[in-house]
Amino acid sequence: MKTLIRVVKRGSENSRDDNEAARPAKPRVTTEMIVKSWIIESREQRRAAMSQLQSSVGWEELGGLARG
Repeated sequence: MKTLIRVVKRGSENSRDDNEAARPAKPRVTTEMIVKSWIIESREQRRAAMSQLQSSVGWEELGGLARG
């Protein structure tokens, strides 16, 4: 194995650059993540609307409306 080893004194400019590069970057928001969050949010809104409708009208009165 031929690996280069670099010795850097503390406080030098090179050591500061290495520390900044070693920090993990922020996770990038992908299109897939955005779409999945929209789907989850719309499902939650639909459930909230249905539960509000069920509590205000009553489940028996809804009949087939809840099924589609």
